Amino acid sequence: MSFFKIPENKFPSFQERAQFVFVWRITIGYAFIGLLLSVFTFIQDNSLFNYYLVAFLISLIGSYLLRSLKAYKEVAIVFYFTLAAIVSFAIFALPEYLHLQEALWMVVIILTSFFTLGNRWGIFYLIVNTIVYFFYYNYVFKPNAHFIAEISSNELFVLSIEFAIAMFLIGFVMIQYGVLINQAVKKTSDAYDELKAEKQIVEFQNKEKTILLQEIHHRVKNNLQVIVSLLRLQSRELKSEEAKETFEDAITRILTMSLIHQKLYQNESLMNIDIKDYLNTLIKNLIDTGSVDKNIIFVVNSTLKSVSAKSIVPLGLIINELVSNTIKHAFEKSGRIELTLTPGEGGDFKMTYFDDGIWKENIEKTFGTQLIDVFTEQLDGSYEREIATIGTYYHFELTDEVIM
Repeated sequence: MSFFKIPENKFPSFQERAQFVFVWRITIGYAFIGLLLSVFTFIQDNSLFNYYLVAFLISLIGSYLLRSLKAYKEVAIVFYFTLAAIVSFAIFALPEYLHLQEALWMVVIILTSFFTLGNRWGIFYLIVNTIVYFFYYNYVFKPNAHFIAEISSNELFVLSIEFAIAMFLIGFVMIQYGVLINQAVKKTSDAYDELKAEKQIVEFQNKEKTILLQEIHHRVKNNLQVIVSLLRLQSRELKSEEAKETFEDAITRILTMSLIHQKLYQNESLMNIDIKDYLNTLIKNLIDTGSVDKNIIFVVNSTLKSVSAKSIVPLGLIINELVSNTIKHAFEKSGRIELTLTPGEGGDFKMTYFDDGIWKENIEKTFGTQLIDVFTEQLDGSYEREIATIGTYYHFELTDEVIM
C-alpha cells in the first residue's frame, strides 16, 4: 500500500506542493477507474476494453514517474495529452458507439489541465475537445446514426456505467480542487496570523526602542543644559569682555545641539527632523538671546521637508554661526534674515542664507567661519559667499543621507 501513499516533495512554494499532490491523486484516480472499467468491459466483451486498459497502464506509468521524478508538470503534460489522444482515437475508431461519455472524459482532462497546468493548457484542451466533437458530429455521427439507433441494451448498460463513472470522476476532480483551495485558505490564514503576531512583537520592540531613544535624547538635552548652566556660572567670574563673549559663543553652540535633542525626543520619528520647524525655533532663539536691542525679522523657506538626525547637527551649527555672525557684525538696529532650502538631485540639497546688513569687518578668518568650513565638509558640501549691493549671500550645496 506504500505505492498509493502521497510521495514526499520539497517544492519551495505551497502552490507547487499542492499541485503535485493534486496530479498524484488524479493519476491514482484514473488508474483505479481505468482498472475498474477494464475489468467491467472485459466481462461485457465490450470494444472499449482495449482503450480503458491502455488508460489504466498510462495512469500507472504516470504515478510511477511522479513518485520517482517528482516533475509533476512534465508528467501531467504527457499524461493529459496521451489520455486526450486515446479518447479522440476511440471516438473516430468506433463510429457505432454513442460517444457521450468521451465528452465527459474530455471535460475531466480540461478541468485538471486548468487546475494543474494553468490557463494555457486548459484552453488548449478545450479547443481540442471542441474540434474533435465538431468533426465527430459532422463527419462520423450522421453516416453512422442507424448503427447508433440500434444500440443493444447490454451496450446501453455499459454506456450508463461509463457515464456514471465519468461523472463521479468530475466530482472527484472538483473535490480535490476544493481540498486544494481549503488548504490554501488555511495556509494563508496561518501565515496571516503568524505575520500578525510577529508584527505585534516588532511594533512592541520598536515602541520600547523608541521610548528608550527618546529618553536618551532627553537626558542628553538635560546634560547639555547642565553644561550651559555651568558655563554661565563660570563666565560670571571672568573680567575680560572678550572671554565672556567667547563663553557666550560656546553656550549658543551647545544650545543649538541641545535643541536638536529636544526636537528628536519630541518627534514621533527619530530618523528625521522637520527641518523648517527646527530652523524657525533655532533662529528665533538666537535672535532672542543675541539681539535684545535690535529689531530683526527672519524668514525660513523650505521645500525640503526633513533632514536626517545625523546631518542636522552640522547643519544646525552652520546656521548658528551664520546667524550669530550676522547679529554681531551686520546689523546695528534692525535687519532681515532669509534662509532657503531646496532639494537637489539624489541626496543633495541647496541652502541659501541672506542678510541685508552692512558688515563692519572682514570675518573670513574668524573662528566662526572656520567652523562653517568644518561643518560644511562634514556634509560633503561646499559654499561660496557673495557680497551684493543689498546684502550678503551664502550659497551652500550639501549632502544628506535621507531626503524626504
